[in-house]
Amino acid sequence: MGANTVAVLMVETELPIMMTCADAAIPKGTILKLATPYTVSASSADNDLFGGIAAEEKISGDGKLQIAVYRGGIFKVEAGAGGVTVGLPVGIVALNNFKNTTANDNDLGYNYGVALETAADTEFFLLELGRVN
Repeated sequence: MGANTVAVLMVETELPIMMTCADAAIPKGTILKLATPYTVSASSADNDLFGGIAAEEKISGDGKLQIAVYRGGIFKVEAGAGGVTVGLPVGIVALNNFKNTTANDNDLGYNYGVALETAADTEFFLLELGRVN
């Protein structure tokens, strides 16, 4: 796989919510970052703020300025450099890749959820989205 691999919903624990987005392409399953006001876009960098995961595809140029976003659930996602450890909070490290976060990251909004299994770089693991220890 690779850095463009999207998240796959495994267990739906809550329904997606509608959030504002730009009129740009966002594939279903894309990890999203949060900006003000109540706006999400594709996450691609270390320490992006937790926005959620795209529950639907957003087509560029379709004129829609909202997208359905999961802010909770269990997803299969890919570990990035350094991997992840079961039970620890994780955040984004690159486009659709996750890493363990530090104690201060939760206060800064960088945690996306908790790893439900340990995974090395490029391995897939289950993530409980939105839950923070």
